[in-house]
Amino acid sequence: MQNLWPEFDNEQLQADSARRAQKQSVSKNRRPTEQVVLSTLRDWLLHDYLIPYCRSLAATRIFRRCYWIDGFGSSHISQSVLSSSQELAKENKPIFLHYMTLEPKKSTRKVSSADEVISVPKEGGSLRAGWHDAGPSLLQAIDQSAAVFSLNPFASSPPFTLEDLSPLYQRTAPTELCLFISQKQIEGRLIPYLRTPDGASAFTSLLRNDRWKPLLTDSSEKYVVEKLLGAFFDSIQQQHFLAVQQIPLLMHTTPAVVEPVPYTLIFATRRQDSLLYMNDALCVYHRRLYEQSLEGVLTEAWFAAQQRERLADEMQQLYKRVLQQGRAQRQRRWPDLRQQALLTRFGQFTLHDYDSVIQKLLQSGEVRCEWRQMPVENPHSEKQRIPGNEDILLW
Repeated sequence: MQNLWPEFDNEQLQADSARRAQKQSVSKNRRPTEQVVLSTLRDWLLHDYLIPYCRSLAATRIFRRCYWIDGFGSSHISQSVLSSSQELAKENKPIFLHYMTLEPKKSTRKVSSADEVISVPKEGGSLRAGWHDAGPSLLQAIDQSAAVFSLNPFASSPPFTLEDLSPLYQRTAPTELCLFISQKQIEGRLIPYLRTPDGASAFTSLLRNDRWKPLLTDSSEKYVVEKLLGAFFDSIQQQHFLAVQQIPLLMHTTPAVVEPVPYTLIFATRRQDSLLYMNDALCVYHRRLYEQSLEGVLTEAWFAAQQRERLADEMQQLYKRVLQQGRAQRQRRWPDLRQQALLTRFGQFTLHDYDSVIQKLLQSGEVRCEWRQMPVENPHSEKQRIPGNEDILLW
């Protein structure tokens, strides 16, 4: 296949180097750098979320391409995306995943860039501009294609405004937001910006209220950061998304220890399949992270046994909560009850976990199901069925 991004020929070596640096950072410093966090985040998004989501889009037979707009900054993983895109394009239900990286110039934002036309490579590639300048051209180029926007709203100078984000809020095509938030950037860039008249006005417009202003008088910097992040998150929740999730990022820091790092991912979607795949991606990543943290530990077997016991106990608690919730609300459709439980405990359990719970509830007789269609296979297949939208649960 033709190399669509010839400028990325050497990036596999760069990616290998980044992975080695990641291992060294974790093993020596125990405090991963932002570059390591971003490298891990990109790799996770690609393999655990984007690829399954692209397959879901392809299954609709409506979408033939999906764009990943990467404005996180620092290094990128375009060679891995290219390999994944080539595999997706060869599948029975093909889709093309196009990767575009935004690399803003070091100069500050122009007063006006409305007359500047930025050339956008439709097959993917690198743009020497940030979202401030490239956004309008990018949105015009990708038109109504599905797109995942990985952006860093507080890394630029000035930070993102309502003018930058509203085109994404209003976009009618499948639009997934993955906003990377650094606590250090809130402290070092956003807060000083908010102390200026222009910054205060822009942030008030973005949030559609000025209730954040008294926060700047608080002496606790950690409190101010948390509240400003919360206010920004709340403003996105007002934009008619199906779901908006604030995801603290976890990393393996010391043997048998996984803990939060000072970064957050805000995920927003209007598509149910995207929500389900992000939930599974987050759950699988956390479980894998805990498993990796045990590698090489002297009492690895003991820790692993403890983790299995915790998971079994959590599954039992999930069984009880689903039963209580179903009985209390008399939920008649399993997909509705499952999504309600999933949003309450986002990223804690996979879709398979939830479906295994309803199977056990049906087998135990705690709930019955009026199936719209009876199975035509052998009678034992009844125990493996998952109630759909047209099947009725009776508690």
